[in-house]
Order: sequence, then C-alpha cells, then structure tokens
Amino acid sequence: MDALRAEATGQGHGRRVANTAGEVGTEWCGHSSPQTPCTGDAAPRRVHSILACHNRAPLTVRAIQSASRAAKAAGVDIDFVVYDDGSTDGTAVGLQALPEDIIVLTGSGHAYWAKSMSVAEKFVLDRWWRTDDLILWLNDDTVLDETGLGHLVRMMTEPGVCVGAVRSSGSGVPTYGGFKSDGWHPLAFKPVYPQGHPAPVDAFNGNAVLVSMRTALRVGGIDGEFSHALADIDYGLRCRNLGVPVKLSATTVGVCDTNPPADSTQPVLSRWRMYVGVKGGGHYSSMRRFVLRHEPSKWPWAMIVSYMAWWARAAMRGLGR
Repeated sequence: MDALRAEATGQGHGRRVANTAGEVGTEWCGHSSPQTPCTGDAAPRRVHSILACHNRAPLTVRAIQSASRAAKAAGVDIDFVVYDDGSTDGTAVGLQALPEDIIVLTGSGHAYWAKSMSVAEKFVLDRWWRTDDLILWLNDDTVLDETGLGHLVRMMTEPGVCVGAVRSSGSGVPTYGGFKSDGWHPLAFKPVYPQGHPAPVDAFNGNAVLVSMRTALRVGGIDGEFSHALADIDYGLRCRNLGVPVKLSATTVGVCDTNPPADSTQPVLSRWRMYVGVKGGGHYSSMRRFVLRHEPSKWPWAMIVSYMAWWARAAMRGLGR
C-alpha cells in the first residue's frame, strides 16, 4: 500500500527489478510517474543520470553519491537509472540502501557498456522527461567534483552535448575527455584537453557527459549494437554529422583513473585475443559497424590497417626485449 501511495503521489522510496528489456516490474523511486513522458516545460530542469555497472559496488555507490552532491551544489534535481549487468557483489543491495532516487535495471552479465547504457537511456526516454531536462552519462568509476555538474549545466546554453574532462586522482593530469579527428583512418583522433574555455570537439569519452533532452531525441540514442567501446565515439560523430554542438569543459569536472595497460609480458596471442575481444579496441563487429557508418569507402582497408599496425607494434615490442 505504501509503495502504491508513493507512485500515486510522487513521494517515497520503493524499488523493483526490471529485466533487460525494462518491461513490467521495473522498480522506480522518484518525483514523477515513469509511465508517461512529461513533455511540458513548467517544471524545473531535471537531470537523469544513467550508469552501467558490473561487480564494482563500492565504485558505483561512490559515483552516485558524488553526482548527488554535485547536483545539490548546482541546484538541480537528479535521479539515476543504473543498468546492473549481472553483478554478484551486492551492487543492488548497496544501491537500495542509498537515499537517492534510483532505478535499477538488471542484465545477465553479457551486455557490457554500450548495451547497458543504451538500455538505461531508452528507459529514460520512454518513460518520463521534460523538454528542458538533461541526461548525464556517468561512468561508475568517475567521481564528480562538487562543482562538476554545475559547470556542465552552465555550459548547456543551447541544445547539444557538454563533455566533462576528468583527471587522474594522483597526478591531476587529464585522463578522458574529447577528441578531434586527425588523419586518414576513421579511428584516428587526437585528444583535446581543457583550455580554460569550452572547446568544440568531434568525439568524446563517455565518462561524464551531459546531453540535452532535445539532442538525445534528435540523435536517436546510444547505439547498443557496439560491444563495449566505440559507442561514445560514434555518438559524438553522429552529433557532428547533424550539426549538434559538442563542447569540452573548460576545466576537469571530476576524477577517473585510466585502466591499467595490457600486460606486455603476456604471450602475444593472449594480448591479441584481448585486443579483438568484446572489451578490446579491435573487436571486429564493432570496428566494422563504426567504419561502415562513418567512412564506408574505407572498408575493409581501415580494418586491415588497424590489425596490421597492431601486429607491427607487437613485433617491435618483441624485438625491444
């Protein structure tokens, strides 16, 4: 009865669990019914944050808490849609204990980042939003500065994408952010670092990204057909092709350390399998999808060049030992 009353009044805190399709049985807790989009502009701007996670409960909780503090400092309301891709470390229990408005979608453990984020975003777009609302992509290992979200919100002076650069927790050096196309290869990019003012970029990492609702509807959502990587890069290029402004933050807005590099002491075939595996940068179906969408005239040569370059680097490392 309390849960039904909470749904009717927009108050309270409840939780159910959705399957990967987000069908009947999805748990929600928040201020508006998730069944119907609220397309009016009368209510204050709201941020809907989407995250993907798998067996990183402490990091996921920390990321949500940091975004909640940043939203409070920015003076905006925030809710969270988390796609928990088959975690077995108590992630769901940890999220249920938080006071924030959180919806948890559950998967089988085989969705990875692109599919997980795509489902979470679709859940938001299909259920409740206002045309002035914003969607925050947030990696579960990212910690927003207290001023980070406010910085991105203030950047959003027109419908578009505001990319938050993030930095190393140790050195403070920027780790993830934006890119400019740089060369013949469709995946040739050079990083763009914070310059003290918002800077246009062609593509970006999806660690801390604010997307206007109008842009999300126009671009058509994160492409969940990518395996793990490339979905964020693809989104930026799709925005560019549509003339949607994509800007990098003037400063870093939070902390996110880089993943450790592949162990160069492993056998070369093991490293090759990682490179072409589901989470690798050389995953065949994802690279093929990317090249055919953005530079179809360079198929299959771009793929051949990528694989040849990988083996050339592997050979050079072998000779250098």
